[in-house]
Amino acid sequence: MGPHGMRWALVKTYSIASGTSLLVATRQLTTSKNVGKRAEDTAIAITEFVIGFVDSERGLRALSKVNWLHGRYGAKVKNRDMTHTLSMFVLEPQRWIEAYEWRPMTYLEKVAMFVYWKEVGNRMGIEDIPPTLEKLQEWTVGFEKENMVYSDNNKICAETTMELYLRGVPTFARGFAKNVANSLLEDRVRVALGSPDPPAYVKHLVVFILKARGWVVRNIFLPRLSNMDPLAKKRPDGRLQRDQFAFEPWYVKDGWLQKLGIWLSSGGRLVPGDEWKTSGYLPEEIGPFEHVEKSREPVLQQAEAMRKYAESGGAAVMGCPFSFGK
Repeated sequence: MGPHGMRWALVKTYSIASGTSLLVATRQLTTSKNVGKRAEDTAIAITEFVIGFVDSERGLRALSKVNWLHGRYGAKVKNRDMTHTLSMFVLEPQRWIEAYEWRPMTYLEKVAMFVYWKEVGNRMGIEDIPPTLEKLQEWTVGFEKENMVYSDNNKICAETTMELYLRGVPTFARGFAKNVANSLLEDRVRVALGSPDPPAYVKHLVVFILKARGWVVRNIFLPRLSNMDPLAKKRPDGRLQRDQFAFEPWYVKDGWLQKLGIWLSSGGRLVPGDEWKTSGYLPEEIGPFEHVEKSREPVLQQAEAMRKYAESGGAAVMGCPFSFGK
């Protein structure tokens, strides 16, 4: 449930109008041509510095690239909006796990998750992050009460992302699927996004299915024989190739078995090829293609500075490294 919570955390960030105005202006999230790659790049970056560890070489470079991309917009990226986005990546997965997973998170797990993301936020240059999980929850409630209001930009971002999420759904089922998707959002979020209220039976059905899934996993499924590993695999030349993807097969290796599986699972829409950069990626290359070369050296320099900062004890010793995210 955690990964699903992350997806819907992203949607919930679009309920804050001060953030969506910049997203619409850049057109990175509002055109079908860009939205798929942006989603995959975001997933790759988060996987590298969360699943792969923020102090790994790959994690350092991925987070440094995120900082470089944000830094291009300067003061247009508001600190309060960054704090809210960070809070969504902490609180929304916890909410999903609490509601639907086979067991709730322990308090220790929740706090550990908060501490990890707080350090990520420090390295992104986010100032005045609430010091505890409880303070973050309190801050988020107050911020959303004042700032979660409808705007046309909110709706544009939400609709484009929903279309991406539902891209593989057959046309005849699209209306029902949209109702299912909207039922996963709280009422106040739907209002801010301009999304219609789904029928009551859909809401009840979705809750029943998700809770039933949790019961089945808890009482019937056997423990996993091996851990899930979403990290891309390193090739002999140092580039990283993925085995899986969410929406578009960017950087997925193009062996015949992978091609067949992706072609079948996408109903013939997608086949890995050169246009999807099947040779793989380096963490400093993710993001819009036009920025790859000019960002490479600054990103590697920031990653090295961040490595030294981590070796010196991180924010616990040195304080918040605001310069990294600016």
